[in-house]
Amino acid sequence: MSEPSTVAPSGLRPRLREKLPEILIEAASVVLALLLALAANDWYDHRQEAERTAKARAAIMAELAQNHRELQSAQPRLHQIVADLTGVLERPPDADREVKVNLGLSLLSQAAWQAALTTQAAQGLDFDWMTRVAQVYELQSSYMHAQNASVDAIAALPFRDELANGQDVARRLISRMRALSQLADGLVGAYEDVLEEPNDAG
Repeated sequence: MSEPSTVAPSGLRPRLREKLPEILIEAASVVLALLLALAANDWYDHRQEAERTAKARAAIMAELAQNHRELQSAQPRLHQIVADLTGVLERPPDADREVKVNLGLSLLSQAAWQAALTTQAAQGLDFDWMTRVAQVYELQSSYMHAQNASVDAIAALPFRDELANGQDVARRLISRMRALSQLADGLVGAYEDVLEEPNDAG
């Protein structure tokens, strides 16, 4: 039996040299396509993040604007309560015993703010703007606590017959109502400072 002849792959190298440009072009095309896909995906993610950020900021601004309107409507009532209580304290003890405290409740929301903080939407917001808005919401929280304390103080008043006169009621409430009114004035101003910023801020 004759041994199989071994043929040297003399034609392989020339063929590789012929195909090399084509191989390199195909490889470059694959790499380019991959880079373009990554860039497109990055652009899409960035656009989605920008849209989430814009929606979150718009929702927060709308919430602050609504809270501002709500508290503005309460300001005259709070000022009147403080004036009435002050007037009661200044009149003779044996004067009319009736004292009216028409407090009402201001419903101030922080839902949009909390939603932004608990999602990725807050990541794209400007840090300085976030800090200013956080301070407004902290002041709003203080106002809500003071309002609740004032309601509790009114609810805790004894029955009418147990009070000597209107001055007793005024003395029990004046400090709380004055503090609540001052907080309302400060909070309205804080709302306005943020709401009056340029729309493209952040």
